[in-house]
Amino acid sequence: MRRSFAVEDWIVDLELLERARQEGYTTKVLFISTEDPNLNVGRVLQRMSQNGQGVPLGTIPHSYEEAMRSLPEARKHADDLLVYDNTENGRGHRLVARFIAGELVKTTQSPPNWLRNVFERELSDEGKHREKSARRR
Repeated sequence: MRRSFAVEDWIVDLELLERARQEGYTTKVLFISTEDPNLNVGRVLQRMSQNGQGVPLGTIPHSYEEAMRSLPEARKHADDLLVYDNTENGRGHRLVARFIAGELVKTTQSPPNWLRNVFERELSDEGKHREKSARRR
């Protein structure tokens, strides 16, 4: 009997996603990031100062870069990819993009720079689509 499951990690496991899809699972990725890995280091330090979970701080910038590299591929392997920005401290995360079956279906009016860097072409195409839609009205 199959059961739903969830995985939490810094980097999207593309092999797991693909295996799950091949086994008939519907895959959904929730990707949460910030504008800068140094912000993540600061948050980990703050959490550690309050006796929270720590990670080796030197691994954070590398993990951040790996996560950004895996994100475009995750779009191709996930049925539903929800991308959130958590840069603003204390304000929570906000949905900045959604891809269904690899296609960008929703984006925020003001995407963060890190999202633009990762999905430059897709966001550019979305902007062109919005302009055409606005002209038709």
